[in-house]
Amino acid sequence: MLLVRTMTSLRTNEIRHRFIKYFVKHGHAAQRSAPIVPAANDSTLLFTNAGMVPHKQHFQSPQTAPHPTVASIQKCVRAGGKHNDLDQVGHTARHHTFFEMLGNFSFGAYDKRRAIELAWGFVREELAMPASRLRVSVLRGDDEAYSVWRDDIKLDSAQIVQLGEDDNFWSMGHGEGPCGPCSEIFWDTQARGLPLDHADRWLEFWNLVFMQYYRDAAGRLVPLERPCIDTGMGLERVASILQGVESNFETDELRAIVGSVGGSAADQTSRRIIADHLRASAFLIAEGVQPASTGRGYVLRRIIRRAMRAGRQLGIRGPVLAPLYPSLEAAMGAAYPELTTARDAVVGVLEAEESAFLRMLDNGLALLERRLLTRKDNVSKVLCAEDVFVLYDTHGFPADLTQAIARDRGWAVDIDGFEALLQRSRQQNRERSRGELGVGSSGGAGAGSAVAAEVAAVCAEWQRESLVRDSRFCGYDLDPDAVDGSVPSRVVASRALSTGDLLVALDPSPFYAAGGGQDADTGTVSADGAHGVSYDVKQVVSPTACGLTGVLVLTRRTNNDSETGNASECLHRDTGVVATVDMKRRRGCAVHHTATHLLNNALRTVVGDGVVQAGSQVRAQGLRFDFSSCALTSDQLDRIASAVNRAALAAMSVTVAHMALADAQTMGALSVRAERQCADNVRVVTIADTKSVELCGGTHLRTTRGVFPFQIVAESSVGAGTRRIEAVAGDAAVVWLQNQLASARRAAAVLGAPSIDSLESRVRQLDAKSQAARDEADRWLHVAAAGIKDSATLETTLRGNTASVAPLIPTRIHILLPDASLSATDSARLASERAICLRTSEPTCAHVVVCGGAISLGVDPAALPGAHAGNLLRLLLADLLPGRGGGQDTLAHGRLNAPVVDPTCISAKLDK
Repeated sequence: MLLVRTMTSLRTNEIRHRFIKYFVKHGHAAQRSAPIVPAANDSTLLFTNAGMVPHKQHFQSPQTAPHPTVASIQKCVRAGGKHNDLDQVGHTARHHTFFEMLGNFSFGAYDKRRAIELAWGFVREELAMPASRLRVSVLRGDDEAYSVWRDDIKLDSAQIVQLGEDDNFWSMGHGEGPCGPCSEIFWDTQARGLPLDHADRWLEFWNLVFMQYYRDAAGRLVPLERPCIDTGMGLERVASILQGVESNFETDELRAIVGSVGGSAADQTSRRIIADHLRASAFLIAEGVQPASTGRGYVLRRIIRRAMRAGRQLGIRGPVLAPLYPSLEAAMGAAYPELTTARDAVVGVLEAEESAFLRMLDNGLALLERRLLTRKDNVSKVLCAEDVFVLYDTHGFPADLTQAIARDRGWAVDIDGFEALLQRSRQQNRERSRGELGVGSSGGAGAGSAVAAEVAAVCAEWQRESLVRDSRFCGYDLDPDAVDGSVPSRVVASRALSTGDLLVALDPSPFYAAGGGQDADTGTVSADGAHGVSYDVKQVVSPTACGLTGVLVLTRRTNNDSETGNASECLHRDTGVVATVDMKRRRGCAVHHTATHLLNNALRTVVGDGVVQAGSQVRAQGLRFDFSSCALTSDQLDRIASAVNRAALAAMSVTVAHMALADAQTMGALSVRAERQCADNVRVVTIADTKSVELCGGTHLRTTRGVFPFQIVAESSVGAGTRRIEAVAGDAAVVWLQNQLASARRAAAVLGAPSIDSLESRVRQLDAKSQAARDEADRWLHVAAAGIKDSATLETTLRGNTASVAPLIPTRIHILLPDASLSATDSARLASERAICLRTSEPTCAHVVVCGGAISLGVDPAALPGAHAGNLLRLLLADLLPGRGGGQDTLAHGRLNAPVVDPTCISAKLDK
């Protein structure tokens, strides 16, 4: 008997709790949200955009699911790619870039009847929604679903709407894959003025998908042997229903974030944009996504910049998102602890990106304002594509922002022309890159992709014909300290490729495929009794790329000039072979992979738990580790290296265990995108007596002893908020240190130091002499700059900033025609020194000094309020004197696109 309570307002976190508890009670396994960034082997999506995304392979192969029934609350992002809600956010009550999807899934365990019963039970029992305000839809012709709702659930037929395939048939895109009819549950909002049958009165909040068919390549629907269930319910929508509010942004968690933004009710669009974009950017950064110019990083950058644009609409002139982070953590930190552990990393990235954008915004606004002023005779008020492109390509000013600002000024933008210029520029860059790489239209790049396609096609054929079944990877069994990496094996399939190479599948295979940042193994495969004929391993094909284990591309070794024959003549199916891994390379990779884990642990110890790994590369010769952080100090780098070396010398044991993902997460195991594995069987690498516990598929040492010595060779920036450490360990570090010692000896000899120990003091001695010489040169330069006569002096005015009421700054342009013997560096120094002298002697105007291709601008802001040397120079370089440059408030420098040899050219421009 269904026990129904009166519907009461529930907080968002309570809804999360009740959903999981309800489905666990009904036999489902609770599953934590998968990452927003899909697994490394899923290249079809930028972001996880629905609750079913982590289970795609289970719908196609139910037997691979870790549990037959699962319930989850999935973090989702819809921004960029095919599913993009970015531009709608803030303007509607329901659109979000980040949202949460409640879902229950069955991989062949129950049918649509049970799915409907469970959904109705949750809606009526747990949420206590009155049946009178609910309506459902089914696919027209799905009599089974219709009868379940009418006869089993006892829903009035007037509350069951039958719709066509456009509304109630779900598939994974338009290609092959599982698909089926669906049934949606709607809530009657009782919106004023709308009749009962008006679509806008009904809010869809839960979709039940019955995956009972497979659509083949010809478009035919083939019944699945084991139908599956996929349901998705928007958390924000359910919360709005239960809390009795009209908009998702009025629900408790989002309302708290919106309230922290400030502004009035009239500014609700901008406030909602900021609140939504704070959630999306924070969760993305917490997973290691960094602002960038392409891919996911570009989407993140767009989200952050759109939020800052909304902040400008509210009058916020500084950072927008970083100061609001505490409100997000307070609202959602209980449900998502990563918001607390990654706080420093997220705020650091936001601060860096917002600061960079503010600088670019100020510069871009000044340039755009000048463009609009100089084009004031444009009757149509359309900003040309060339102007938009220059702002974007040269100054980094986004075209969509140019469009928005121009719109505010009453101007249109030739965005189609801009897109054409952008495509032309990208094509030219591609052709330039191809030329630099020596790749012609029929060259290596095309050939490589053709081979990859051929390999993929052969592997797919082997799968269909079941030629390769349950091939084993035995590479983990090899002792990294062993000299011989030979393993007896068997060829289970082979095919000659069009390149003359040979594609084979071995069982077992000891060769590690590139993955988790680690390089692939190399080695040889030799046929038993084939007169010594052997093959080099050219490529270990990734199992995620071909769906098979043990697939190799081999190239035949030629032992003598007389050896000929087809590549595959000695390696037929069932041929016995000896597979030999290059153990020197394998050990080098194992040393650096274990060192990478120790480095990650040391970073989190020294810098803090907010450090998030953003990528890595493990090679036999060294390692590279990217992570979210500000720049590290020399002291921090020393402490990190010392911590790794201490752990190495302690010879701590490195152990590997296989377990369920939930158990690994309970242990606190770290993971990155490349290490996502099946939820029921993850590989966990633990280093004893440390906090290093990571999901990892790479090869490792048995103890940490082989990592010593460990040396950090470089630390640098690879993007806003992302740092990179490059390091060497073990034998590679010994070689590196020996090379450094040899370089130091050579430097000592060149500089006249008697020994390496006295090299530093000798360098300091020589530097002191050099500095004295530079000081003497500067004194003479100052004398020359003070006494030099201008070849021409021109006068104009410049606007102090982008505001229409900004003060006009009197400006003198001093043209120096330098001696031909002056270098570009000397010309720049002379221009700078002359600008300083004039700024001091005549502070009542700004002074621009042009010397050949060098330009400097000096100004005294105390004497000329509103003047800023960097801004004034950028205005000049954008139009009057084309070039690039910038600087501080009192002094700025730049380079002209072409040296000034005739002052009358500038006079002519000023006269216009």
